[in-house]
Amino acid sequence: MNKILNKINIFIQSHQDLKIIIDHCREYKSKNDLKIYIVGGIVRDILLEKKINFDLDLVIEGDIDKFSKNLSKILNSKLQEVHGFPNFKLLLKEKFEIDIAHSRKEQYITSGSLPKWTKTSIYEDLYRRDFTINAIALEIKLNKLDIIDPLNGIKDINNKIIRILHQDSFKDDPTRIYRAIKYKSRLGFKFDNETKMNLYKSIKHIQNISTYRKNNELLKLLNEPNLNIILETIYLDKKLKNIIPNLFMNKIHFISKEFWGSSSQIEKLFFSIISFSDKAREEFLRSVNLSKINMKKISYYLEIKHLIETENNIKIEELKASKDFISTLYHCL
Repeated sequence: MNKILNKINIFIQSHQDLKIIIDHCREYKSKNDLKIYIVGGIVRDILLEKKINFDLDLVIEGDIDKFSKNLSKILNSKLQEVHGFPNFKLLLKEKFEIDIAHSRKEQYITSGSLPKWTKTSIYEDLYRRDFTINAIALEIKLNKLDIIDPLNGIKDINNKIIRILHQDSFKDDPTRIYRAIKYKSRLGFKFDNETKMNLYKSIKHIQNISTYRKNNELLKLLNEPNLNIILETIYLDKKLKNIIPNLFMNKIHFISKEFWGSSSQIEKLFFSIISFSDKAREEFLRSVNLSKINMKKISYYLEIKHLIETENNIKIEELKASKDFISTLYHCL
């Protein structure tokens, strides 16, 4: 554990924004009765020595409202309360987001429903999570960090294993099926046998989640650097092919990695559904609750697509889209 903690401390010391937040947590803790933990993907990625996505998850045992308001004031950031859960979100301009949640346990009344929750300890909080590799916590103490790893997540990280925490995990929350495939491709890990069998058995439960939640999982996949591997994993496995809509991202082989890496989320969305019928495209866009501005952008991209398909003499320079966008669109048609 000392070697692991040393790696974590070296990482923190070399990332000033994270160090400032941890220092503030220690100062606040010295004057208030509460416990503060770092959890989630950032712990996993530090241990993997991966490039870090600096979205930070903090878990609190204590007065979360008071702590969140204080941290928001110190960091001069906007504080949002998450509806239905004891959670807050801090938005730091051009840096990262901080999610603050009270430790809780959850109960799923039916498959795919949002869970009922009660406040509890960090240990029960870790047991509600999706995979062992994401169920590791760092307790921020006054002069040190303590690792909490009751489910042997560090061992699974070292062995490159994705493992669910209990047999009903995918049934309770079928969106975990999408996340499992995402982590497998992103990290180059493999499923343990029981997790793989349980994933296949639970695919039928995807019908229990709302179209909004399912399609938002698809939107998250669009930002994955190994999207082509994810799609190949799904399309080449007969048991998985129905978890995404027919023709979703079917033009990926005509899109350069350079363009995709620099394109906006709305451009990615447009190309992901470019082959949909008008009806299927309209239903998909309605389900993800796009803003009016983004809906106008999609509509304009569709107008460009229609022009390219129907007109012979198009003045490219008059179109309000980049040359790379136009070039990619030609390749996809």
